[in-house]
Amino acid sequence: MTQRYSPIPAAFAATLASACLLFACEMRTTDRDLVYLDPYQTLSTLNKPAGAFQAARTWTFVDPRSRAEYEKEHIANAISLPFQDMTLEAESVLRNFEAVVVYDTDYDDVLAKSASKRLLELRFKEVYTLEGGLKAWKKAGYETESGLPANAPELPDLPVK
Repeated sequence: MTQRYSPIPAAFAATLASACLLFACEMRTTDRDLVYLDPYQTLSTLNKPAGAFQAARTWTFVDPRSRAEYEKEHIANAISLPFQDMTLEAESVLRNFEAVVVYDTDYDDVLAKSASKRLLELRFKEVYTLEGGLKAWKKAGYETESGLPANAPELPDLPVK
């Protein structure tokens, strides 16, 4: 007697996997998933020379604070990606970068931690959190600037619901 293959279990498994991806199976993160770097470690880690047959790594700073705070002062060339817009805009704004460094204002701020976790949940692989934020960056003597860059992506002024 030969056994017959039933496509129903395979179809059910495929449907379940698709539903999981589309709806509720979101990656969860904790503080243990975060990689903290001080300003010096940030630059030395991300500016390591590539191997002989490798292209230089592309990376950027991400500022999850409000556009108004970003405009007052931010790390030079950082991308403004307010936390409330991150879920919808991160893929299009950050798709060309292999690594991102998220920062906030100070040592006690939790915004950078939350934004780093959100990027990890959105499946960005190489996410770092700048320990001490903008305050540590300036204390280390690195450059900041103010205003919005000419090439700043247009984001909604109000949080997307």
